[in-house]
Amino acid sequence: MKNRYALIKKIDWSPHGQGSTSGQDMDDINKEHHDYLSPDNSRGPSPTLLDPRQRRFYSFDSDDRSHASHDPILTPALAGEPRKPKNAMGNPGPIGLWSFATVTMLLGTFNLFLPTEKNSIIFPTAIMFGGLAQYIAGFLDLFYGGTYTSAIFISYGAFWTGSGLLMLPFGSAILEAYASEADLARANAIYHFFWAFYTLMHVGISLKIKSGSFMFTWCLAFVFLTLFLTAISLITDTVAVLRVSGITAYCAGLGAYYNGIAAVFEEQGVKLWVGTYKWVPRK
Repeated sequence: MKNRYALIKKIDWSPHGQGSTSGQDMDDINKEHHDYLSPDNSRGPSPTLLDPRQRRFYSFDSDDRSHASHDPILTPALAGEPRKPKNAMGNPGPIGLWSFATVTMLLGTFNLFLPTEKNSIIFPTAIMFGGLAQYIAGFLDLFYGGTYTSAIFISYGAFWTGSGLLMLPFGSAILEAYASEADLARANAIYHFFWAFYTLMHVGISLKIKSGSFMFTWCLAFVFLTLFLTAISLITDTVAVLRVSGITAYCAGLGAYYNGIAAVFEEQGVKLWVGTYKWVPRK
């Protein structure tokens, strides 16, 4: 232990010293550390250099670094344990995309295969995952720097939270306030039409923003079609149109799943194709 502290004391870490040391002292430090770590090479290869400016050993003579984690002088990265800064925040985008995709595909499944059956079973997923989780992801995305994507997540998180609340007993009471089924269908259609045109606005925005891509526009375009076709089916009372809206919901959900996967892999240094637009300047 005495030798270890001697290595640190030989370097001037004071604010004025800047970690500087003479060439002779540097040779002595490297030699002493070599003697301390592996006097008979029993602990494996020693570091080749101590960089006084970075205050760490930065290279080994061998690829075997299993001994590094036992030496507190080494940084976590050299010990094979790369870490983010303590206050770093992960990307909330994937959970926002995947929560939206899951509940959208659940709705699409009922529209496509069970268009005449009640879909109340998706209530927990709609209100907690597609609604609340996406809503929170949207606000976190503001801190991550996603001004536009946060607006998307908050908007559709609120949409799914509201849709889920309508499945609760007091929500059913709101729906029962309408005089007839035709009145309810007409009001529901208006509701979906407004959300469809709101989504169409985002489709146009996605074609011009710097972070826009084909896959992003794909998701929004199929969400628009799903909402629009659902509104048409409510007005016309046509099951076939509702089934087609189920297909468009699947397309939107699959696109959102893919975008979330691409975001995760991008943090790992792997770029998946998302179709960035050439006409949008990236800088």
